[in-house]
Amino acid sequence: MLLIGAVFIGVILGYLHGGRITYLASLRLRFWGLIVVALLIQLLIFPLFGDRPFLPYGTTPLHLLSYGLVLLFLALNYRTLPLLLIGLGSLLNLLAIAVNGGYMPSSRVALSRAGSHEVVTHLIEEGRVGNVILMSEETRLNALGDFLYLPEGIPLAAAFSIGDLIVALGLVWLIVWGMKSHV
Repeated sequence: MLLIGAVFIGVILGYLHGGRITYLASLRLRFWGLIVVALLIQLLIFPLFGDRPFLPYGTTPLHLLSYGLVLLFLALNYRTLPLLLIGLGSLLNLLAIAVNGGYMPSSRVALSRAGSHEVVTHLIEEGRVGNVILMSEETRLNALGDFLYLPEGIPLAAAFSIGDLIVALGLVWLIVWGMKSHV
């Protein structure tokens, strides 16, 4: 949800700085297929519209693979400076996920304050839901987990991590920068 907000903010700021959304098409980013494959993997291994994923096996290695593909895309496009910031945030998220068995630790308090009450209930009952596990003393690198939040009632309210915030800031920067003419 945070990334959707980042896209809107980036477009608004891009226009305020005299940019055009059509200029985004002129960004010379290579190997977009890596991002598409990473997204498809995550759509298959985490439930999107129901309680069960399409592919219930190999969640941890596939989740880590999806992050690896994203980081590879970012590395191959290192000359686009905003992608370096997105890469830093992605790397922080990957660290937290990797040391927690392929799941991001999420704070019960942050989720509750963001209005994700059903997720909290599922986490308490099952320990994990989708790509998150309940943050506890047993989870590692909790400082990189989802402990930040936009409060319930704010559009796109959600719990998120420092890595997510850095990715969102990088995405805003990429959009604003990309909306300027690079010809």
